[in-house]
Amino acid sequence: MSIPATSKRLVLSLYRDLLRYGAQLQYTDQEYFLSRIRREFRQSASLTDPKEIEFCYRRGRALLDRGRVL
Repeated sequence: MSIPATSKRLVLSLYRDLLRYGAQLQYTDQEYFLSRIRREFRQSASLTDPKEIEFCYRRGRALLDRGRVL
């Protein structure tokens, strides 16, 4: 999957999905998870390489697809 033109929309959608997922966690510290998501997205905001952006996107999507926190 290539993420050029729609990258901003997809990434924002992933961010919202991860925040929703974090709000539903029962056996993990929700505050830690949500702060880590926010920190990761803030740090990745300056990425410009499409391959790096796609890697980070796939990593976040895989976390949601697996339905568990590592």
